[in-house]
Amino acid sequence: MRKPCNEQLCALAQKGDAHAADLLLEHNSGFIRKTASEIFLKSNLAESDLSIEPGDLEQEGCIGLLKAISSYDKSVGVKFLTYAAPFIRNAMTDLVRDAFSRYEQRMVDSENGLGLQKVRLDEVLPGEERLLRMEAVADIAAKSPEQVYEERETLRELYEGLGQISEREQTYLLYRHGFTDDIGHTLIGTAIHFHLSEKRAKRLEGEAMDNLWLELPWWF
Repeated sequence: MRKPCNEQLCALAQKGDAHAADLLLEHNSGFIRKTASEIFLKSNLAESDLSIEPGDLEQEGCIGLLKAISSYDKSVGVKFLTYAAPFIRNAMTDLVRDAFSRYEQRMVDSENGLGLQKVRLDEVLPGEERLLRMEAVADIAAKSPEQVYEERETLRELYEGLGQISEREQTYLLYRHGFTDDIGHTLIGTAIHFHLSEKRAKRLEGEAMDNLWLELPWWF
């Protein structure tokens, strides 16, 4: 007997058939698992302190798929999985965003917090962030004079390049790549920090990196 397709199962689930909904989850578990793995790697969750596992993302993806059932309309001509995919992905990314938000708020509220409060790019002075980084250069006694010189020369050229791009771009890159605290921040974490959407943060980062690259001496 031929197995029912996603669209047929969705029609049954819309009528209240719980078994059909379970079969939808089962039939699309591979896609949910793959999406969870992609977001887990993209968000660098293995190296974070958020305690989010791939299984947590998969669970949220299942919830997202179930939410898509009620509003799906087969007559539009779109496959069910194509329609449900954004619901699945959004459920997973919402989990990550909420976790980042709670984590950063805990850091702000804690006595020994790292000062990860949300700020706006227009309110940050790049000069202050640059000074913080310059003070964080490795101890000269820990490396050879040649290594220290090379690193500082590279930093000098980098900061000169940063000085040629916009203040918003400077501030974003300094935070994103850990120049202010020696901690690289994920794209989503940086977006949250600066009150940006993930899409806007990604676009800003691309533009900033392109502009910085053109200002570096080794480009010429």
